[in-house]
Amino acid sequence: MFNQLKSEFLKLRYSKLFIAIPILLLAGLVLYGSFSISTEGTQLFVSEGDEETNAAIHGIIGFFAFTFENSDTPTFREITQSCISCNVFLWVIILILTIQFFCYDYSAGTIKLPIAYGIDRIKVYLAKVITIIIYSATCYCLFNFATLLITCVHIVYKPCISEIIQYLGYVGLNFLVMISFMLLSLTVCICLKNIGIIATVMCLFTLGGAVIYTGIWQNFHSHMLLKYLVWLNPLYYWMNMGTFRLEYGLINEIICYFLFSLLILLPVSIVLIKKQEFK
Repeated sequence: MFNQLKSEFLKLRYSKLFIAIPILLLAGLVLYGSFSISTEGTQLFVSEGDEETNAAIHGIIGFFAFTFENSDTPTFREITQSCISCNVFLWVIILILTIQFFCYDYSAGTIKLPIAYGIDRIKVYLAKVITIIIYSATCYCLFNFATLLITCVHIVYKPCISEIIQYLGYVGLNFLVMISFMLLSLTVCICLKNIGIIATVMCLFTLGGAVIYTGIWQNFHSHMLLKYLVWLNPLYYWMNMGTFRLEYGLINEIICYFLFSLLILLPVSIVLIKKQEFK
């Protein structure tokens, strides 16, 4: 397993993705910086009102970048809210990494080589999954630290240790959702294999779920079928995290979503891999 994992890391290291992903992340930092151009900040996928509460500060979901109540003395909560708003586009970059890296061997016909040498196909698959997650985690953490640095420099704010630890907690929760999204994408990759179709399906699913959620949020629990579709969507969790709706059981929902991907999606993808014929 270790040798196969090392092989996958080397494959990623010498691929174009190893350079392309950081370039896309740099472009993301530029985009994040552009959110500060407006004096009122930037708001995306915002919906107001809730059947559970009418409190303005809690009755809203979405992504808010540089929307400080007082731009001269913003709170660290507002700074964190601004930084994690980047999840609105980070999932696209992670999706590119996941699809391109996983499907490359299929398109190049090299997926069968390690199996021909007697390496178990499950080990091959798990090595790819671990490689994608570790590289994504590294890029994701560095990006979130960069956004925190940019925001703090922009407003001249010096966070304390406890605030940084709290920020890391939010980043960690968001990345648990990202892992689930990657495992979902990998399951779709195994089924479809065509990069264009996979990208289209995942983009329609993710963006479509966000649009549906903003449309039904005020009566969310009355939509029996749609709410389960929304619960599978990563933007559901990031949109709620964007306004720190933790008091409504969001942390438990994120953990359940992660466990669902780990205990359901991962075993299902392994079964699909075992039954798949490599040509």
